[in-house]
Amino acid sequence: MLVDLRTLPHVVLDLRYATTNNFTATSLYGERYLGYLHELAAGKLASAAQSLALERPGSSLLIFDALRPRTMQRKLFAFVKGTPQQDYVADPDLGSIHSYGMAVDLGIQDPSGREIDMGTEFDAFHDLAHPKEDAWLAQGRLTRLQYENRRLIQRIMTEAG
Repeated sequence: MLVDLRTLPHVVLDLRYATTNNFTATSLYGERYLGYLHELAAGKLASAAQSLALERPGSSLLIFDALRPRTMQRKLFAFVKGTPQQDYVADPDLGSIHSYGMAVDLGIQDPSGREIDMGTEFDAFHDLAHPKEDAWLAQGRLTRLQYENRRLIQRIMTEAG
């Protein structure tokens, strides 16, 4: 069963592939696309959102992508196939957990409605997007605030399972 993410408290949708605000600069899903997750993943996401709201009142999880139909996975992969960015998009023939509604791309929205700074933008296809926060901080590639923001989202998602 799939869960409509709009029904979850403390979750805000900003589905980037339904807009031109993504690495393809095209709307792959179209404006009517809604965000869904498998019920197991949605339950864990709801738990993470509740934890965030308790720790940082007024904040919400900001969802950039969730269930990704295989047809969309094929379109995304076509944009990167044969480029250095290919490693950042799953080959649809091998499968993507997004296509099963078990993955989510997300950030955090603060109480004023602004996305908090994680040190990279959505769709950042470079090494700074990798979860090596201690190294990036030590090298000066992340600020202390970006480091703490990344640790926050990692912790609440991990604790939620």
